Amino acid sequence: MSKYRTPATCALAVLLLLAVIVLTTPNGGTRARWSAAEQAEVPALTMGVIGFDVAGAGSSATLTNTSGFGVRYRPAQVSLLDAGAAVTPPAGLRFAYRSGAACSDAKASAQWTAAAPGGSTPVVVPGSTWAPLERDRPAGMCLTVSTDGVTEDALRRLAGRPLQVVTQVEASSLDGGTWSATRSWTAPFTVDLPPVTAPSAPVPADAAQCRADNSTAVLRWAWSDRPGGPAVTEWQVLARPMGSTGTPIRVKTVPDGAARTAQLGAADLLRVPDLRSSEDYEVLVRAVFAAGGTTHADSAYAWRIKTPGNSGNIICEGLPS
Repeated sequence: MSKYRTPATCALAVLLLLAVIVLTTPNGGTRARWSAAEQAEVPALTMGVIGFDVAGAGSSATLTNTSGFGVRYRPAQVSLLDAGAAVTPPAGLRFAYRSGAACSDAKASAQWTAAAPGGSTPVVVPGSTWAPLERDRPAGMCLTVSTDGVTEDALRRLAGRPLQVVTQVEASSLDGGTWSATRSWTAPFTVDLPPVTAPSAPVPADAAQCRADNSTAVLRWAWSDRPGGPAVTEWQVLARPMGSTGTPIRVKTVPDGAARTAQLGAADLLRVPDLRSSEDYEVLVRAVFAAGGTTHADSAYAWRIKTPGNSGNIICEGLPS
């Protein structure tokens, strides 16, 4: 009897094992539950991009923040161009920026200023002051260029040229993060020709002084150079017969603009047409300026000189009466 139980027991064990396998095999529902249990939640990643626009209209610009957060801004640097080519701003040229309501108030102090040092471009706007720019609330910025600190000679080199002032504006997040953006706006700029002011004239210092051998007359004069006035490039000594109304003739050139003296010999006077011996000649000195504006300034006919006969000597007779 016991030998027939063993096969039956084995068959029962096999059936039990199959039932366990069927019950433990996952179906569609259990797979979904296991998959859901294994999924991890990952937070969404937001990229920090500065949305920042600058729309220029002449010397003013409108700044707009299109970011999803507040930003701050400031002018970073300024350049001077002529038909797209960089021009070195002359020393003393001043750029002043105001923002918001200050743009409509001519007396309001500038929030940012930069003065050209001369010899370099672009010009960096110093300081670390920032202005806030709210989302979807545009702000205005305006530029004033002053030439008060620029010399007249430097202004004349730029006068009448259609220049452009290019301002680079920088924006960053309000919390001072690393996100930033830069935009530029271009404003036209023309340097007006400075009013022509008559330069000072040379003033004779004393009568002509002849050397002991009567070969040379020494002329001396004073010159009051005003700040920002034209630079003297050379001096010319001119002469004509005493009492003549004709144009004086240049008889001597002194190439040193810093000089205040000249030596005049009998050979120099030979350049006067129809020179007559023993005739008195009146002499003046002329300051010649650099190109642009007034070209020269003459002293009075300050000296009286003659050459006696064919001696080759020169006689100083003092200042004309």
